[in-house]
Amino acid sequence: MAEDIIVGGVGEIVNRLISLGFDEIGLLLGVKDEVQNLQGVLNNIQAVLQDAEKKQVERETLRVWLKDLKQVAYDAEDVLDEITYEELRCSISSKVSNLFSSSNPLAMRFKIAHKIKDINKRLGAIDKRKNMFQLVSASGEPDQNDSSDSDQMNFRETSSLVDDSTVVGREIDKEVIVDKLLNRGSSSNTNDQETMATSITLSIIPIVGLGGLGKTTLAQLVYDYDVVKKHFDLRVWICVSNNFDTMNLFSQILELIPNSAKCESSSKQALQNNLESQLKGKRFLLVLDDVWNEDSEKWDDFILPFKRFGAAGSKIIITTRSHIVASITGVHDVFKIQGLSDETCWTLFERRAFMPGGAEKTPKLVEIGMGIVKKYCKGVPLAAKVLGGLMHTKKEESEWLAAQNGEIWSTTSDDENQIMKVLKLSYDNLPLALKSCFSYCAMFPKDYWISRELLVQLWMAQGLLGASTTTPGSKLIMEDKGNTYFNVLYSKSFFQEAKMNKFGQVAHCKMHDFVHDLALSVSQSECQVIEEVDTPTKLQLSNCRHASIVPPTTEESLIGAKKLRTIYYCRPADKYYDFYRGFGRSSMFINFQSLRVLDLRDSGYSKSSPSPSRLNLIHLRYLDLTETRITTLPKWVTRLYYLQTLKLEKCFLFKVNLTNLKNLRHLYVDEGAYIRATPKGLGELQFLQTLSFVDCTEEGGSGITVLENLNDLRGSLKIDNLGTVKEASLAKRANLIEKKSLVELILVWGTRGEDHNNASLFEELRPNANLKWLSIERLYSVDQFPRWVSSGLALPNLVGIRLRSCSGCKHIPSFAALPCLESLEMINMDSVKCIGELRASDQAMASSYRSLKRLKLHGMLRLEEWLEDEAMFPYLKEISIEECPYLRRAPHLFPSLESLTLYSVGGAAVWSITIFLTSLISLSITNCEDLAFLPEGLLRKNERLVSFRVRKCPQLQEFYPSYHNQNDEQAQELIVVKSSLKELEMNNCYHLASIPDVRGLTSLHTLKLCDCPNLETIPKGFLSFLYALEKLHISGCYNLRNIGDGGELSFPSLRRINFRDHHSLSVLVEFGKNNDLSFVTRLDIRGIEKLTTVPSELFQGFKNLLVLRIEKCHNFPVFDLSTNLQSFASLRELSIVECGGLYSLQGLQFLTALECLRLGPFSEQLHCFPLSLGDDDKDSNNLIFPFLRELEINGWSTLTALPNQLRHFTTLKSLRIREFDSLKALPEWLGDLTLLESLYIAQCENLMSLPSKEQIRRLTSLMELFISLCPLLTKRSTQHPCGPEGHKISHIPNLFLL
Repeated sequence: MAEDIIVGGVGEIVNRLISLGFDEIGLLLGVKDEVQNLQGVLNNIQAVLQDAEKKQVERETLRVWLKDLKQVAYDAEDVLDEITYEELRCSISSKVSNLFSSSNPLAMRFKIAHKIKDINKRLGAIDKRKNMFQLVSASGEPDQNDSSDSDQMNFRETSSLVDDSTVVGREIDKEVIVDKLLNRGSSSNTNDQETMATSITLSIIPIVGLGGLGKTTLAQLVYDYDVVKKHFDLRVWICVSNNFDTMNLFSQILELIPNSAKCESSSKQALQNNLESQLKGKRFLLVLDDVWNEDSEKWDDFILPFKRFGAAGSKIIITTRSHIVASITGVHDVFKIQGLSDETCWTLFERRAFMPGGAEKTPKLVEIGMGIVKKYCKGVPLAAKVLGGLMHTKKEESEWLAAQNGEIWSTTSDDENQIMKVLKLSYDNLPLALKSCFSYCAMFPKDYWISRELLVQLWMAQGLLGASTTTPGSKLIMEDKGNTYFNVLYSKSFFQEAKMNKFGQVAHCKMHDFVHDLALSVSQSECQVIEEVDTPTKLQLSNCRHASIVPPTTEESLIGAKKLRTIYYCRPADKYYDFYRGFGRSSMFINFQSLRVLDLRDSGYSKSSPSPSRLNLIHLRYLDLTETRITTLPKWVTRLYYLQTLKLEKCFLFKVNLTNLKNLRHLYVDEGAYIRATPKGLGELQFLQTLSFVDCTEEGGSGITVLENLNDLRGSLKIDNLGTVKEASLAKRANLIEKKSLVELILVWGTRGEDHNNASLFEELRPNANLKWLSIERLYSVDQFPRWVSSGLALPNLVGIRLRSCSGCKHIPSFAALPCLESLEMINMDSVKCIGELRASDQAMASSYRSLKRLKLHGMLRLEEWLEDEAMFPYLKEISIEECPYLRRAPHLFPSLESLTLYSVGGAAVWSITIFLTSLISLSITNCEDLAFLPEGLLRKNERLVSFRVRKCPQLQEFYPSYHNQNDEQAQELIVVKSSLKELEMNNCYHLASIPDVRGLTSLHTLKLCDCPNLETIPKGFLSFLYALEKLHISGCYNLRNIGDGGELSFPSLRRINFRDHHSLSVLVEFGKNNDLSFVTRLDIRGIEKLTTVPSELFQGFKNLLVLRIEKCHNFPVFDLSTNLQSFASLRELSIVECGGLYSLQGLQFLTALECLRLGPFSEQLHCFPLSLGDDDKDSNNLIFPFLRELEINGWSTLTALPNQLRHFTTLKSLRIREFDSLKALPEWLGDLTLLESLYIAQCENLMSLPSKEQIRRLTSLMELFISLCPLLTKRSTQHPCGPEGHKISHIPNLFLL
């Protein structure tokens, strides 16, 4: 890492120590003087920390001093934590009332006092060392010789000049900004729009994004655009950076205005007067580049003269990394600049890497270079340019491979600095507390989805959010502070690629790879990602505080990490690893004295596992036991008095005692946890914020009363088995109406037959008015909901309702009175025949669903009518109606509808809903059996339609009922459309005889015609304008005679053709003859009944194939590749599967670029591999398939041994062997395939043995072994771990024996 990345987090740790109370501790332990001295030293050090952290950039000795200080501060924090823990333990214990009482053992008091003295001694030495650095106190005068800040800003100085020829990938973005500047819009009423826009004196356009994404470049492109130059009377560009001083900015602007009089006065009034004279009556464009100011008062002070003096239509462009900067301008329409595509990044990389004097542009270096771009650039143009410049100096293929496969920055700090300096500016501008929070994120692997909720809890566990406990009812609890920190980091682009929850909040996010590198750098080895490729000798864990384990790595990789505070388990969602297999048995874990976070989810830990009680886990705040095998909460867990977060989801628990966990704030349990009784002490947890699940079953439903005093609950709460609650008074005791922070409430009644006054009980479950989401499920005995469910007075903030499986409910009220309702779902409401017949009498009832955006009606098998008024849904954007076969009546007017999904709905309802639609983007109609026609003009009216799918509509005959009744001129007018349609699919429409000659689908990139046996032709006119077509899929259209009426067409974008389930290839051959298909890179041929040979004409049209698959053409016994494939030197994948018995593969040797090969079954007459590859010449085999990574061979019943030729395919990473019935043993040479990662063996009935243990151990990359339907081998592998085959494979991480 570059040397200017600092030692971070020291100040935050010292601040946490100073905030703790020392006086009482000193008095009680008899070390008052020591404690006072310690506090004084900390204060002295804190005073100079700001100066020290700034000056360490250029002084190695100062960085060492800060590291030493940080280590002692951590140790001091542990000691003070231990004191508080003992006090908690004593207060809970009935035997000893107080740690410092005379009854408490003297040895304990002496031990803690000794630790404090030791800390004081070490801190005193560090305090003396600080004097050698001549550090300036925060209250003193600044160091006049310190120029680091100015140096830091100089390299970010920008101007408006840009070389247009070097900029790629921003053409669309440029046009969007230019449209905003010139007030151009897409509305049909453009003149009115422009008039309104230009009447506004000043508009602001913020461009927001991660450092290095090209915000400045985009602004430069716009600023120098000729149309923009002509539009504005005056243009000014200034680089703002950190110094947002109003008067200084005014002066800079005046200096850059041509012919402006120099202002001698330095007063603000004089500067504003001068601005007035220069701006008055002029339409100006001002670019403020690289703005960091987040102070709204400063902004308001700056912007005032520009609002007052400029002419209408004036604009200000702001470039910034911070959404907060954008928000204080008062603008809601922020332009968020996105990363470039891999292809565009490659263009930037290519220009620099292959400049004259650099590496020669060979196909292999191009392939490696594309891999580098994809792996490292991640859309950042700055990274592409830097990497391209770096690789320009490297001319050998080995150097390029090293860059692709290794740590690219290991020896290139100068190149790294160019990117890191840009990103480090953002880090330097963070508050002290946020710097520590950001650096902690370095422990997550790259490209990892980080949960917002989890991250806040981990920050809290490390003490980064303030005190570890808080008083109930405090105004700003730790979780609120953590969410604020997260929002700030997200707004400043440290996090990206957000996944939103249903409340519109960021739930998950990622860090860009370069931002992750920055976090790793500032964490100074405190955060480590330990992966399988790492070994203790490779890692420097002596200073590691936070580690994430990426399986199949085990706890053994943590040897030497004695200072760990975090062990986090990053298990892939689709794989299982027994991470815990050594925990508790290894003495190394005794060293983990400082753990705050321990993640054991899905780890194999069980009741029978050795107890870690001998470990000193007293500091633990976060413990995840999800999907472990415990049946009761272990005793060592009940003694974790600091514990804040406990996760027990999907555990088989019979007994849980939470009495001692007084600081618990987040408890995660679910129905998968099978907790047989309400956890003891649950209702007494006064700090509890999260309780995900409550089961009411216990003692006649009394389990619900545990909620009575838990009024600080937030987030989501599911209450299950409400049907067991016998008295409404018990429900009332749950006190839901007082839980003001609860966001989501899920009420589940349970099984049929339970009826305990559900109507009155339901009434008592009214939640607080702040609730945002309500789900009501499996309510069988109430035919009508209480009034509060649909009342805008009771639930004014509700944004979502889900009604599921309430079969007793016959009447659904109107929810139009809920002013904030955005989502309404009704699922499996079996008894409902009509929606909307009940009108709410709420006085606050709105005239329409004014906020509703999403509506879902699923599985309503008796629904016949939907009677809401026509104008009830002005902003509805999504409708999904499925399994409502009797629905015949529905509203017609949905002026804002963008997505419509209809599945198993009557044809009349389809017509009713779609007939007046004009704003659709996506339309899917499936399984509508009586739908014969689509409404006229459906494509023409919906110009924004992107996806149109019709599936399983057997009676559909034509697109429009009047199509054949129009004369030619009328028909032509009817079907000419202006559409953005990109995907069109007609599937399982048995009576569809033709496709209308629709013109204008110039954006269509995917056309699928499947299982339409009566379809005879695809009109030439339909295909004429498909310039953007990328994928053509035709299958099961047995009567299709031609594609395009034989006319010559051009498909410059066509890349993939899938032709399946037809009588012959004649249609495809003719299509290839008449049209240019040279751009197609993938051809799939499957299920062609009469395919006995592949016509040479077919391959003449496909000149650039990369993938060729011929599958399930059962009458195709012979395949001679020699004449057809010699010209396909670029073919990467070849699959010839289930095409009869192959007995000739000659010609395969010409496919030297193959990466994937799938073959079989083979002819029973064959006894050797049907292709001579020079079996005795190992080198010749390597030359034939030098890039082969994946090989699958199957269906060779007569072969008794694997083909010997395969031993030379040493580049293989995946090998699949299937249906080798005569094969009894795998050969010893299998150990030569040292790069093999996955081995799949299936349906080899007589296979008994694997290669020797020594040969299998040579497969050091092997991560997965699948053995399926090989009975003899499976038996010999599972009888005993030390059995004939089991001992050979026991070390493989992912072993599947089926």
